[in-house]
Amino acid sequence: MSFMGKAGLAVAMLGLAAGSVFGAGAAKADNLYAAYAVSNQEWVFGVGVNAPSREDAEAEAIANCGADDCRIVTWWGNGCGALVESDQGFAVAVGPTRADAEREAYTTLSEITPTAQLANVGSSQFSGTDLIDVTCTANAV
Repeated sequence: MSFMGKAGLAVAMLGLAAGSVFGAGAAKADNLYAAYAVSNQEWVFGVGVNAPSREDAEAEAIANCGADDCRIVTWWGNGCGALVESDQGFAVAVGPTRADAEREAYTTLSEITPTAQLANVGSSQFSGTDLIDVTCTANAV
């Protein structure tokens, strides 16, 4: 998958509780994992989702990314991940729900794109930004 209109100068790849299994506790057979892989040179990304292990999710994300320099930027279990971009870069974040993941991704992006303020009162998106992808495991809340 390709980033649309990417002319980024900086990259922020942070995740809220990245790499954690939401609803912590003993690992269960019904845990599902997901991951994002990103290429900085090609501006493409790949997703692995609903895998039985972190390793399987990461391998699927790398395979789906399709560029030689793809690397894992975040993984999560039993939740959602979001990828957002602006002209200055992109950000990823994870959360237990789609809304949480999107909000954290926009918050992270605003750290590298100070002008990415809310477009208007009540808006859930920042001005000059695009939501590229949101992926949730099948058992996300």
